[in-house]
Order: sequence, then C-alpha cells, then structure tokens
Amino acid sequence: MTTTITRRAAAALAFAGLALCADVALAQTYRATRPVRGVYLRPPASLTGTSGLEGNLANMANAKATDLFLETLYWGVSTGKQGVFNARFGYDYLQEAIVRSARYGIRVHAWCESAYLQFGSTGAYNFTVNAPGQSEGNPDWKCISSATGAGGGDGTAGQIFGNLAHPGLQAKLRNYFAELSSYPGVWGVMTDYHRYALDDNTADSNPAPWSFDTWSRNAFMAIYGANADPLTKAIATNGASGTQYTNFINWRKAGTTEAARQMKLGIDGEDPSVEFSAAMFANPETAKCQDWKTWATNGYIDWLCPMVYNSTASAMTADLNTVKANANGRRVIASVYTDSTSGHPTMSQQLTACSNATGTTGVGIQDWIFFSGPTFTVAANQTTLSDFVTNTATKQRGDFNNDGYIDATDWQMFTVVYSGTPVSSAGGNARYNYNGDGFINESDWTLFKAEFFRWHFGEGRKIGVKALTALTQCWGGTPALAGVKHLYDLNGDGTLNQPDLDLAMRQRSCPGDLNDDGQVDDSDFVLFADAYNTLLCGPGPSLCLADQNVDGQVDDTDFVAFADGYNTLTCP
Repeated sequence: MTTTITRRAAAALAFAGLALCADVALAQTYRATRPVRGVYLRPPASLTGTSGLEGNLANMANAKATDLFLETLYWGVSTGKQGVFNARFGYDYLQEAIVRSARYGIRVHAWCESAYLQFGSTGAYNFTVNAPGQSEGNPDWKCISSATGAGGGDGTAGQIFGNLAHPGLQAKLRNYFAELSSYPGVWGVMTDYHRYALDDNTADSNPAPWSFDTWSRNAFMAIYGANADPLTKAIATNGASGTQYTNFINWRKAGTTEAARQMKLGIDGEDPSVEFSAAMFANPETAKCQDWKTWATNGYIDWLCPMVYNSTASAMTADLNTVKANANGRRVIASVYTDSTSGHPTMSQQLTACSNATGTTGVGIQDWIFFSGPTFTVAANQTTLSDFVTNTATKQRGDFNNDGYIDATDWQMFTVVYSGTPVSSAGGNARYNYNGDGFINESDWTLFKAEFFRWHFGEGRKIGVKALTALTQCWGGTPALAGVKHLYDLNGDGTLNQPDLDLAMRQRSCPGDLNDDGQVDDSDFVLFADAYNTLLCGPGPSLCLADQNVDGQVDDTDFVAFADGYNTLTCP
C-alpha cells in the first residue's frame, strides 16, 4: 500500500500538522450512507452579502448543513443558463452557486417546481405557440379547471399550472432535467409541484377539477370512447356525471407518473449518478393525482422527500412511517418546515420526530431538508441543528474524528493504523475494520478510500471527466469560514490545487477512457496523441487525462499504459 497522494514536492507537506484524533468509539452503529442535511433556498438576487447567497451559505455551514436545494425552476423560468427554459438572471446563477457552495463544503441540488410554470406574466411563454426563442411552448400544456374553464393553481391569484400528463410538456421537462444533470458539480435534481393543483371549488361535486383541457379530454376519450368526455362524465364522484370519475383520476395519476419516468430518463441519459428526488406528500389528496408509491416501486425516483409540515410531532412521525413502509427501498429524507414555530413543533421537536420514525426497520430518519433558508438566519437555529448533528446524530463510518467530514484527517488516521501490514481490529481499531474479518488490512483500506471519494464526488459517480471538472472549476478556492472545509480539498492543505487533482485522477477506474464514453477506442487514441505531442501537463486546472501515471508529463510510459487499456476496449 502507498500513502503518497500527490506528485509535486510540496505535497510532502500535505498532511503536516493534522491532528490525529483517536476518538473512535466502540460498540457503536455507524451509517454507511452520506448524511443529507439540506436547506431549500430561493436564489437571493445578490450572490454576496449577509442576505445574499454567500450569507445563506455561511449560515448553513455554521449549522452543519451539507446540501443546498436551490430553487432552479419556478414560475416557468430557470435559475440556470438560457436553454430549455428561459433564464431568470442575466448570467448562470446555478453555476455560480455550485462553485461558491463547494467553498462551504456544501453540495448543490437543482430544485424544480415542475408543474408551476407561470405566475402573473412570468413564464407565460410556456403556454404560447412558438414563443420567441422557444419552440416548445404550447397552449395545450395549461391545466384547465372543470369549474371555470380557465387555467389556475392552488388558489393564489396569478398561478398557472401545467398539465404533467401532456407528452409535449413531459418531453420539455425531460430535456431540462438532462440539461441540469450536465452541470459538473450538480449532485441532484428535485421535482416539486409534481402534481395537479388543489380543489378550486369545494362547493361543487368535483374534488379533482384540473386537466379538463381539450387535449386531455380527447386523449381520455381515445381510450374510453367518445361518450366518456370527462367534462360530462368525470366531474362528480357518483351519478351519471361520475361514471368515468375513477378512470379519469387514474389516467391523470398515470400521467404524473409518466412525467416522473421521463425526468428520470433525462437524468440517467446524461449522468445516472445524479440523485433524482421528489418533494411529495405522504397522503396526497385526490386532487393532486400524485402516485409516488408507483414512482418508488418502478424505480422512477431515487429519494422520497415527504413534506411533513404537520402541526404535531406525532403526525410527522406517522407520515414518515407511511412513506418508509411504501418506499420500496428508496431513500426517505424528511422535508420539514422550520421557518416559523407558529402552528409547528420546534426544530428540536421535529428532529426528534424524524428520529422516532423507525417503522419496521428500527432505524429513524436523520436526513432532512429544512424549509427554508430564512430558518438559519436565526443563530439559535444554527446552534440547534449543529448540536444535534454533533451530539445526537449517527456518525458516518469513515468520519473517524466525528467532525462531519470524511477528509484528509480521516485518511491520515487510517494510514497511522494500517501502513501495509495487517493489524488486529481489537479495541480502538474496530471502526477501521470495514469487512468485519478481525483485521485491518488492504481490503479495509480499499473500502475506506471508496467511501472517501463517494463523500467528495457522489455515491455512484465515477471519477471521470465530469467529476474532475467539478473539482477544477473550483481551482484556487479556499474554505470560506474557519473550521469549514472545501468540498474538493482532498488533501486538506486549505486550497484547491494540483495535488487534489492528482489524487482524484489516480482513482479513475478506466484511465484510458479519455472522453468518458465507457470505452477505450480510436477516439481516445486521437486525444492521447494530441496530448503526447504537448508532453508536459499543468500545473493548472487542466484535465491532462493522457497522463496515465500522473507524473506531470505524457511520454512513452503513458503510451504503454494507454495501450494496455486500449486492448481492453470496454471499461468496467
């Protein structure tokens, strides 16, 4: 085993001065998955200042939050670049947020209000044929009420929802979720408002009044017959006007489910390691037509994030247990409301309520997304969450010193215990024994390194071009607060530089795949030949992937290594 992690002379000091804390508890259960301690945030107009993005990130870091769910699609325009949807800002705010968040050790998820596509005049282009710069807009995408014959939303004037059952809107969202997944440094994409709107007239007999547009009616009649017009046959729960009521409910549920499938296809077609999450209701009303149980069963979603905005802690626990019982192996992360205690339990009570949601597994929920950023402008809330994470929450296996990071300190702690010769896992060494065979050996070292890089790059993300770009786009970045560690500072020297890139490059499972397409073939050979003619790599934020042995130059040694990979052709 080698413990050398850099190539330049200065790297010999990379771990100098690291505190080798021996706080390794015995007889304790450790979590294998990375904690998700997220915060929903509508993008502040300013990137800087105490009320801007940077101020919110500082508050989150002080609270030991780990994930930013940045409102990226709302009112039908995008916080990201001009692309599938019109851009909200005059620059790519999402890209700025990714780089800035990494300085606070925070990962970014693109939070999308998928069906809420217009407020006032903002987003109206989505329902206009061939709007300027957009070819995807369509009046047929608008949800129409059976009560009013017009579009609308959850009762707020100016809201307009789109019809997630429409294939055209599904295609646009699929393309958008693929676009978001292409960003280096995006860890996940969330669908919210993935439903129909609330009942707009509780006095009538139709509690599910949305999607009575011409396209939906015709599509439904194409299946159930010309005499099954929903506008006359599915607007009541019983009687002649309700003969197709249940069928139309199920048709709309199938539509929202297909929308989830299309989003997942868009993500996976771009980067399957991007986590697809859904903000949903444990027990959605009929009007919402939100069939999240099918999403989970069919594998259309990775994380279920139930919005348990209940008035009592016991109701929160009950709803979370309902979701856990029907999650079909999907990860459950609690969305909790903490901006105000009016009508809601305190933050401490909510954290306990989540931990009490043990269901049939006996393991509570300690992954949360807090609604929303303003929660952590209150110093007391920062302290409450930080204290819970530090003193109560289950620790992650590889975070040997329990500081909330799996980082260079933990790497060094492992190498102090195991330097190439197997040692007993008795006593204080127990936590290092990943495979439980009684010894700390090379197998455990391999398992720890895998956990280390998953923590920095993602649970399922290979160390390829996109992952390395996520690191290099932060080049020169330093931690933003004392005690906070940069997400990509792999060697712990306090800044993003060549040694971090070198360490990541050494983890590539298929170094010869220079274009990240899963094969080592002629296209990679062309890239290698171009790099070979330059000979020298870096220093600097350049991805010199042809440097197979990561020694700073592309030469005959690298050619031999590349040729070996070329003969393999297909990457693992």
